[in-house]
Amino acid sequence: MPETHSPTSPTNESSDATPTSRTQKLITLSLWLVLGLVMVGVVVARLIPHHADMPVLYPAPRFALTDQNGKPFGAADLRRRPYICDFIFTTCGSACPMMSHKMAQLQKQTPAQLRLVSFTVNPEHDTPAVLKEYAGEYKADPARWHFLTGTRQQALDEIHGMKVPYQGAAGADPILHSQKFFLVDGAGNVRGLYDSEDAGDMKRLVDDAAWLTRQDIKADKQ
Repeated sequence: MPETHSPTSPTNESSDATPTSRTQKLITLSLWLVLGLVMVGVVVARLIPHHADMPVLYPAPRFALTDQNGKPFGAADLRRRPYICDFIFTTCGSACPMMSHKMAQLQKQTPAQLRLVSFTVNPEHDTPAVLKEYAGEYKADPARWHFLTGTRQQALDEIHGMKVPYQGAAGADPILHSQKFFLVDGAGNVRGLYDSEDAGDMKRLVDDAAWLTRQDIKADKQ
């Protein structure tokens, strides 16, 4: 006899496959939807400013020093200008060259309105002429990046006022000082401290500096 097939077999297979197929499609669609929401969340998180957690830490000290061109330069010259500052000395052979190299990178990565300030912790040696030569080594833009010196007492006042860990040279012991960068707003308040050796901190500094600069530009227009 010829081989016969039950007419219900295809129907049964089709009816069994259809719910399974739909379930798989729903699961796949749900997974893609969840993945899409996660990706959107990541993008939004990057776009939403995180700068609400940038409170005023403490006021930066007022200062009146001398720049690398031998001209007076003080806190008044930075009014309404946010700035990044650090503490260095030109005869340092380890941390300071690294910090100055990173400050040179910040000069390229931050808005032109932002100022950069390097205070020497060894003013007896770091005269304006010495600082000018040092500035040239790092291609410092004189309109933006200021290297400042003064008397020993003025240097100590700035060091202590900025709460910078510091130890002067004593015998064979070298000068020790903080390797942090400080972000100061246009009103003269310290808003952030950043470890110069931490890549994440340096990226955060670039982002925070750009945001702070935008805020000061807005304030100028009001």
